[in-house]
Amino acid sequence: MQKQLDIIKEIVTKRVYTLFIEKYKGNKSRFAKDVGCDEKTIRLIFDYNQGMTLNLLFKIAFALEIEPGELLKDLKLVSDSKD
Repeated sequence: MQKQLDIIKEIVTKRVYTLFIEKYKGNKSRFAKDVGCDEKTIRLIFDYNQGMTLNLLFKIAFALEIEPGELLKDLKLVSDSKD
């Protein structure tokens, strides 16, 4: 299961990053301010060194002006998968 979770984390992070580039043009400082966290947190997330809490996921979605579900769309765990 952990392998699946790591893949999902990577996919969600890539989705956030793509939308961040579109809306914020790479300005991590402004994005962090709109999210309500520090820039270091954003850098760690984009470098795959930190995951997102549910709270942070919602704040990121709000800053990106999307529904949180859009970041998770079509992602699921497969119960019979062996990691």
